[in-house]
Amino acid sequence: MKTIALTIMVAIVLEALIEYFKTVLHMVEVREYKTAITQAITIVLGIFLAFAFHLQLFNGAMTEIYEGLSINPTLDMILTGVLFSRGSNYFSDLVGKLTKKDTTIGQMIAIQEDGFGFDDDDEYEDEEEGDEDGIADISET
Repeated sequence: MKTIALTIMVAIVLEALIEYFKTVLHMVEVREYKTAITQAITIVLGIFLAFAFHLQLFNGAMTEIYEGLSINPTLDMILTGVLFSRGSNYFSDLVGKLTKKDTTIGQMIAIQEDGFGFDDDDEYEDEEEGDEDGIADISET
């Protein structure tokens, strides 16, 4: 099972490095520096957190599988940081998809935020003019 976990970690880091490189290169070419800077900051923060907490996921996984096999601790923390930074992108994408108004969860969040789930320009159809609470007076009929 740990071999599978190590394989998945390596695959995610490899995919992350390729995607980051492609994204940053493309954004620089089309002069959308904001996205390139955001990607770079994400990587730097992920690596910083790995160093701050001295996290070495790859050495931890490898020593349990292959006794005595390890990589340079600095390289391990850099790769762990890249792994963290990619995880933040997946999490951000997941949150973005879940909070869209056309999803059920997004609609629930909208209801919670504005109290009713109605847009600001929506009005009650049967609200009578001058009636502040929106309840029609049935005594006039």
